[in-house]
Amino acid sequence: MPENYTNRGEYRTYKLLKELSDKYPEDDFHIFANLYLESDDDRDPNRQVDHLVVCRKGIFMFETKYWTGQVYHNVTRDQLISLVNPAKGQPNKAAIKLLTSLLPDKVTRENRDSFTMTIKSPENIEVYNGTSNPIMQVQLSGLTLNRLIDKKLRRAGIKPYIHEFVFYNYVSRSGDDEVIDLNGVLDKPYSDDYNDWGEGFTNASRLRKFYQDVHDNLPDKLGLKPRQVEKITDLIHRQIVLD
Repeated sequence: MPENYTNRGEYRTYKLLKELSDKYPEDDFHIFANLYLESDDDRDPNRQVDHLVVCRKGIFMFETKYWTGQVYHNVTRDQLISLVNPAKGQPNKAAIKLLTSLLPDKVTRENRDSFTMTIKSPENIEVYNGTSNPIMQVQLSGLTLNRLIDKKLRRAGIKPYIHEFVFYNYVSRSGDDEVIDLNGVLDKPYSDDYNDWGEGFTNASRLRKFYQDVHDNLPDKLGLKPRQVEKITDLIHRQIVLD
């Protein structure tokens, strides 16, 4: 593992992105790792980006999670209650009481706000809400990057569109490790409509297949020209990487 990678999951992501870069050299990949963006949010002045790719097919941002156990991606309390009480209508008191007895207070206190949860055992449950929720992390980082580069790129006639993804890339040999997607927003197939691209991927093969379809099918008018890729990467180097 290279010296600059201490996180196994992030290294796996880098290897996959490098693989795609080598397979599709015509897409002109530029891979940035472990970027820190200056945010205008006083509560979180610096946002860390695991990986950013600028290429002929667009700008892609990845938040990598190398998590074991059962991972519930971006769910709500009521969705979990519906698993216990699948009947239509308001969740009954018995379902709420059962969840309250089994899950952390962070879950049972949530109402409509979404969160991501990992369950490794009944005694080891983690809840990630607010800015610790992986999809919120990467989306906020995308907004921050857009604010940093948007005006300068627009002056050059470039309208950047950043695609943010969560990448769960733990390789498991156990049936106990699973990413549960109650909303159907992960591993979505390619579409010409950016809004249908989903929120991320549950393994390397799904991400690999998705990018292959992007490479094969993305209309030229939605991609970036070589000079645009050069302009964007140069701006990121000068304004964020500072080299």
